[in-house]
Amino acid sequence: MTPAEKEVLDASLNIILEAVRSGQQDNSYKVVLYIVPIAGIVFGCTLLFFLFYWWHRQKLELIRKDQYRPFPFDFRAYAFFLGLLLTYTGFALTVVLIVVLGKSLAMLGGVIPLAIGLGLLSYYKLRR
Repeated sequence: MTPAEKEVLDASLNIILEAVRSGQQDNSYKVVLYIVPIAGIVFGCTLLFFLFYWWHRQKLELIRKDQYRPFPFDFRAYAFFLGLLLTYTGFALTVVLIVVLGKSLAMLGGVIPLAIGLGLLSYYKLRR
């Protein structure tokens, strides 16, 4: 860190410290803090609604014209890839949560996907 960068950092930290000590509260940021996630959720739900509605209408038209052919779904392959994904994600989360928080209930955030992933992989192995 250069001396100029250190001075800028010190000045910023002093401004924050003074604002905290004086009890000043600028609540204007809270509006954005609350509105942005709500707008994102509403937009995402609207987008998903119209996407599924379009797929439904498309299937209805294909059925009406007798062109609909359902594709076969291979649950065993799906279980394999989802099991791999959940196992590795759960393992990584478990290790990180143990290192950061120690052995606590937060560790379940990694153990649960790990157990589900191992269950799906065992389903894949046992189902022939």
